[in-house]
Amino acid sequence: MPKDARSRRNQLFLLALIVVGIGVFVLFTNIDRAMLRQTLDETYTYVETRLHLYEVDAANDRIKSLTRLQDKTAALRDEMTIKGDFTPSDLNAFADTQRLTGVLVLDGELQLEMQSTRDGNAMQLWKQQLQSDYVRDILDCPQKSYAANIEQDGKLYDFAALARTDAPGLLIAYVKKSSEDVGDLTVGYLLDHFPLEDGGVATICQDDRVLTSNSTAQLNRTSEECRQLYNDKQTRVSGGIVELHSNRGVWYGSRRNISKYEVFVFFPAGKVFLTRNIICVSYLALSVMIFLMVLLQSRADKDALKETQKRMGIITALGTAYDSIMLLDLKKNTVETLKDVPGEEQYKRIRPMQREEMLRCTQAIVAEPYRAEYLEFMDATTMTARLKAHTSLVFTGRTVHDRWFTTLLIPQRTDDDGSVTAVLVATRDTTAEKQTEQKQQDALRSALAAAEHANKAKTVFLNSMSHDIRTPMNAILGFTALATTHLDNAELVKDYLQKISVSGQHLLSLINDVLDMSRIESGTIKLDNAPVHLPDVLHDLRTIIQGNISAKQLDLYVDTQDIQHEDIITDKLRLNQILLNIVGNAVKFTPAGGTINIRVMEKPCPRSGCTTYVFSVKDNGIGMSQEFQQHVFDSFAREQTVTRSGIQGTGLGMAITKNIVDMMGGTITLKSEQGKGSEFTVTLDCKISKTQTKSQPIPELRGARALVVDDDAQTCMSVSKMLRQIEMTADWTTSGKEAILRAQEAHEQGRDFKAYIIDWLMPDMNGIETVRRIRKVIEPGTPIIILTAYDWSDIEQEAREAGVTAFVGKPLFMSELRAVLTHTQTEPQPMQMPQHAGYAGKKVLLVEDNALNREIATAILEQAGLQVDSVEDGTDAVARMNTAAEDQYDLILMDVQMPRMDGYTATRKIRDMENPRKANIPIVAMTANAFDEDRKKAFAAGMNAHVAKPIDMAVLSHTLDEIFAKQG
Repeated sequence: MPKDARSRRNQLFLLALIVVGIGVFVLFTNIDRAMLRQTLDETYTYVETRLHLYEVDAANDRIKSLTRLQDKTAALRDEMTIKGDFTPSDLNAFADTQRLTGVLVLDGELQLEMQSTRDGNAMQLWKQQLQSDYVRDILDCPQKSYAANIEQDGKLYDFAALARTDAPGLLIAYVKKSSEDVGDLTVGYLLDHFPLEDGGVATICQDDRVLTSNSTAQLNRTSEECRQLYNDKQTRVSGGIVELHSNRGVWYGSRRNISKYEVFVFFPAGKVFLTRNIICVSYLALSVMIFLMVLLQSRADKDALKETQKRMGIITALGTAYDSIMLLDLKKNTVETLKDVPGEEQYKRIRPMQREEMLRCTQAIVAEPYRAEYLEFMDATTMTARLKAHTSLVFTGRTVHDRWFTTLLIPQRTDDDGSVTAVLVATRDTTAEKQTEQKQQDALRSALAAAEHANKAKTVFLNSMSHDIRTPMNAILGFTALATTHLDNAELVKDYLQKISVSGQHLLSLINDVLDMSRIESGTIKLDNAPVHLPDVLHDLRTIIQGNISAKQLDLYVDTQDIQHEDIITDKLRLNQILLNIVGNAVKFTPAGGTINIRVMEKPCPRSGCTTYVFSVKDNGIGMSQEFQQHVFDSFAREQTVTRSGIQGTGLGMAITKNIVDMMGGTITLKSEQGKGSEFTVTLDCKISKTQTKSQPIPELRGARALVVDDDAQTCMSVSKMLRQIEMTADWTTSGKEAILRAQEAHEQGRDFKAYIIDWLMPDMNGIETVRRIRKVIEPGTPIIILTAYDWSDIEQEAREAGVTAFVGKPLFMSELRAVLTHTQTEPQPMQMPQHAGYAGKKVLLVEDNALNREIATAILEQAGLQVDSVEDGTDAVARMNTAAEDQYDLILMDVQMPRMDGYTATRKIRDMENPRKANIPIVAMTANAFDEDRKKAFAAGMNAHVAKPIDMAVLSHTLDEIFAKQG
């Protein structure tokens, strides 16, 4: 190239670099401004959310205060009704105890009968309210009530009105509030841990004062000073952004009004345009380097032209058959696009070969089963070695759009050592060819699928049962381990054994269903409706899941609402299965430290003799997408995000649950949101059992005061309602610290609470510490009951030393509340057969080949009062009966599967004996063969009864009673 031409080319190149530099400066200036606008929008959204939460929390605090005032007014009404002759001194004492500003007692004409007030004559204060329709409606409709936050004479009040029950008229109670009173809330938490980056400053103003700011300098200003600084020192830029000049430099930001608040957010200029400055400096350095390289360019252009002509010849030949052709320069690590796929993104002709780009393109184009292999095929680091012994390499795969493609690698250039330095990559669509091949393989796949279907069905069935079996098995193993570590504590071991029994019975029920193959094959399940005590269902559920709850350190809340009937007619196993499936999934899909809420509510049922129960299970786990919620009750349905997270399951649990709920005539609904959790609600109509426990008052506690302490307000209100139903006066609080103050205040006034019901786990102070401090100020004999949803065995000793008199589990039912208050709660029944007077002198021959089963059965029978001899096989049983006296044994318990002679054969040989007394001895099959055909086979062999293993002590005792009764 002539020197002058080369000089002109270099000048033009330099000019191009300058123009591009200006463009880069403008581009990244606009990008940084756009990022600033986005940051401002996110910041204002965050502040708006915090302000909204602040106002909602303040509103909730006011609602809670009104609810408590209503409860206190209702307590006054109940106390006036119970006492009858209620005096002004009683009224003053009640107002002082409940910390009320004033109380008015009005007759049916709204005339004052008595009052207790700290503000003089309260009739003038509430004259306007007493004339309102809200208050007067209560006289016509005594079931109504009215409560409100009211401003009177520049002061704020909580106001409540209820109808009297001792006489016509109204009760008015009110509490004066401070205008700044918002409970424990302060504006300071608005910017607590405020996520403001890059040295930004946020300031929130209301009226004439700065509420809060993350800058101490702004906290010392007034709202007017902030506005003046904004108006005097600012210059508008674009898009609502303002450039502000102050003694601290140049700032960029904006001002917005959010509700009744004025918010200023600004960032320093150096931080706002940091990206632009870095890019421009980098570009300047890069431009200098490139320009120097252009000046030093060699005469290699001619050789490159020849190489290109040669390569184009090959490309022309491939171009007729392949849709896309690229040249990979393995030495320079670049990619050159020679032919594009029509409609695909057009890349630069030559660009760096980057693994990140290859991963992105592969994930966007290649289907999942082929991605890893394709990435390995296109790995430039191994391509030279793989092509050394081959003239080409071929890969066939499928795209995400279900199209087939073939990629061909052809060596293009080599170095002096013969190693490949450049490769042509040609790709074409082979869908039509693949479809032809696919049709030829479909017949073979159909035959293979039919062969695999039976095996897959068995695997799916076993996997689905694994989910149901492992939950109670976990409880059995866990409590067994605990029992072995507390052998010196008989009461604790007894409690663990009871819980093992509960879980074992549930596990046995599941195994019985597995064994009933005829029902599984037909796809039908019959409901076994029987009397059920609802508290047993909920406490058994809590016992079974307790191990998993503790292992994941989840918070468990279990409560009831409006339960009037505790004894119902339903299928206990199916109800347990429904609740375990839902709660088990909640535990599985809730991360460690999460929360699970279980609530049971009773509602009126339109069907006579029935009632409606609503079971709600809510968690704050991973939740579900809207798309998956449409298929959550389908068989084998599992969400993709769950599969990726590695959580095990078959996808059958919810399908089984839905089918059982439908069989029981109920409904199941779901509310869920990804990242926030799920709530399942099951509604069932159940028949009311004829044997109902009446909620009679406890005579010695009638009219007595009780204090309920729980951080959950719903639990407090539910327990308080139960206490009022048994004619006790209930008060409640959600704070352990406040409970201590209440107890001390009541004791000083001589109006002690006669019972305390305190939650174990509370955020401000746990139940044990609360009890310890209350015990210092109350009468020694006052009962204090710990209410908890967790196993209290580990803290029982510490709790009793602190002053706890009893424990009761959540959810709390009326029967349990009365039992614990009267100290008559039923103790768990020991897991053994009781002594039976009718078994005295009876001798049994036990035929069992398994030594462990023989030892267990012998111990159970001897504990029931029977004398037991045992043999190990059917042949030994026949030999023993041949040599024994005719009246030596009254009964034979016969195993069925034994090594030398089975139980059926042994029975037939005994029935064929010449001695009629021996031949007719009662024989009971005691075996794990529990199918209906096994029972029929036992009776056909001459046996008198059939008892399935593992031994149910109640069933065995009933069978022995029937047999011995027939013998006289």
